[in-house]
Amino acid sequence: MSNHVYDLTKKHHSVRKFKDKPLSEEVVKKLVEAGQNASTSSYLQTYSIIGIDDPQIKAQLKEVSGQSHVVDNGYLFVFVLDYYRHSLINEKFDYNMETSFESAEGLLVGSIDVALVSENIALTAEDMGYGIVYLGSLRNDVGRVREILDLPEYAFPLFGMAVGEPADDENGAPKPRLPFEHVFHKNVYNSNQKQQSEELSQYDETVSNYYKERTNGERSETWSQQVAGFLSKKTRLDMLEQLNKSGLMKR
Repeated sequence: MSNHVYDLTKKHHSVRKFKDKPLSEEVVKKLVEAGQNASTSSYLQTYSIIGIDDPQIKAQLKEVSGQSHVVDNGYLFVFVLDYYRHSLINEKFDYNMETSFESAEGLLVGSIDVALVSENIALTAEDMGYGIVYLGSLRNDVGRVREILDLPEYAFPLFGMAVGEPADDENGAPKPRLPFEHVFHKNVYNSNQKQQSEELSQYDETVSNYYKERTNGERSETWSQQVAGFLSKKTRLDMLEQLNKSGLMKR
C-alpha cells in the first residue's frame, strides 16, 4: 500500500509567491484533464475552466481581487459553475430543464462539481512540484468578473486558482487543522456542547502557538478569534442578486 497521496496532502499549504516561470501548454492540458477525471454528479459536468495567461485580463482580475498573485504566477485558472451548455440542450429538446439548473439544488450540484474538479487539479499540480492558492477574492465583484470573462447566462465564476513554481524564498507551511475527533462523527453527529467547546479551546491553543512560532511572537490569535472576525463582517451581500442575474438560484 502506498501513502504517496496521503503524504502529499499533509504537505499542502497555500503558495502566494511564485517564480516568474509560465506553465507550458502541456502542463496546463494535463492539469485540466486531471480535473475532468473528478467525480461529477449524474454525469452532468456542470463546470468550465478558464485558463488565463493574458496580462491585461490578469490585471483586470487583480483589480477585483486586490491580490498580487492573481498576476504574479505561472498560470491562472478561473472555475465556473456552468449550465450554459445545458441550456443549449434544453433549447434543442425543450424539456424545461431550467427548472433544475435554476434551482437551489442545481446550485449545490454545480458548486460541488466545480470543487471536485479544482481539488483534482490542485493535488495534481502539487504532485508535479507546483504550488497553488485558491482565489475566492474574485467574488469581490462577480458582475465585473462576468464582464471581464464574457460569461453567458447560466455561467457563474466561483473562484480562481494561481499555480506555479514556488519562489525560492517562499516559506509557507501547513496550518494545523481541527482535530480528527472534532470533525469525524461516528454514525450520528456528536453535538455534545461541553466536549466540542473543550476541543475548540485546545485547538485554539494549538493555532495560537503555531502563529507565535511562525512570526516570532508577533501574531498569536486563535482560530476562534479569526473565525469570529471573518464571519462578523458583512461581505459580498450581493451574491444572491448576482446569482439571479446569471440565471441561477431562482427556485
